[in-house]
Amino acid sequence: MSRRQALALTVMGMAMLPLTSCALSAAQPRKPEGTITIGYVPIACTAPLILADAQGYFADHNVTVSLRKYAGWADLWSAYATGEIHVAHMLAPMPLAINAGVTNAARPTELVFTQNTNGQAIILANTHRNVVTTAVDLRGMTIGIPFEFSVHSLLLRDHLTAHGLDPDRDLELRLLRPADMVAQLQIGTIDGFIGPEPFIQRAITAGSGYVFTFTHELWPNHPCCAIAMATDWRQSHPAEAIAITQALAAGAQAAGNHDHAANTAHILGSEQYLNQPEKLFIPALQEPDRINFGTPTDHAAITWMATQIARWRLGNNALDWDDATILRLATNTVGDSYNTTIDPITVNGQPFDPLIPTATYTAHP
Repeated sequence: MSRRQALALTVMGMAMLPLTSCALSAAQPRKPEGTITIGYVPIACTAPLILADAQGYFADHNVTVSLRKYAGWADLWSAYATGEIHVAHMLAPMPLAINAGVTNAARPTELVFTQNTNGQAIILANTHRNVVTTAVDLRGMTIGIPFEFSVHSLLLRDHLTAHGLDPDRDLELRLLRPADMVAQLQIGTIDGFIGPEPFIQRAITAGSGYVFTFTHELWPNHPCCAIAMATDWRQSHPAEAIAITQALAAGAQAAGNHDHAANTAHILGSEQYLNQPEKLFIPALQEPDRINFGTPTDHAAITWMATQIARWRLGNNALDWDDATILRLATNTVGDSYNTTIDPITVNGQPFDPLIPTATYTAHP
């Protein structure tokens, strides 16, 4: 029996043990009650959530939702961790981090819906155009990231390492709210940022930056944002949980309709939601694969992100660097039986086997 087959059996056994979560489809529906507040950060990745609200899909599924806007991830994280809200738009690695206990905000959490894949880019100041040709040339620079526990941070770290750079020693990764990234780029306090729409397009339109690379060129169809639910809340509100995910699926289908890009941009850009010029959303909504919505949650991708949190020893309490720990974290966070047949994926040109996560990388010292 190969190591991969043995670990597949181990993961299958994990799926049969009591976990912090279970499949949403197993919940017994009941009549939803009360208003559910869902927190979000105003970026284009939230399009399924925004359209579910604006187009009445939540109401269609008999659930009453109120959206609450947060300026940045730290603010939303704090509100969720303290129980102020129970359902939130999160960067895909955030539920992993909060489940792993690597932060001060430990709360059993399930990633119940992947809002988007792709949709991000590394933007550099125009002064670096024709000077920076590969990631090696980023040495000594300051690059903005939206959150430590983000696919942006993890993918950028891996990309830099693949080019021989140490992301903790050879340059600075600076935490910035997405809304502050373009302004910081314009005044020269950062050399670039890795971030979402519409700030990619805002930097281009303002003439302050250019696309060094879209992240889907580093990892095609990578996850970015998700909807997460506190496990205890989801278990005590099964009907609402199902209704929310069904409404999000309808929102994702609408957001992915390129023929309706202008209408989607109008809704997203309104003051009520993202409060940005609607023209900034059009390129991403019309160009194939620049951003996609409603892709099923990729278990291999979830495991890759869990592996990177352990690899880089992120947070106050480092996640143990061993396959069993990483696989259990991924299994619990996904919220249903882990897919033991998933095939390896390729990230930054490197094959990654999700059933043997520590075989690909070496833990950072």
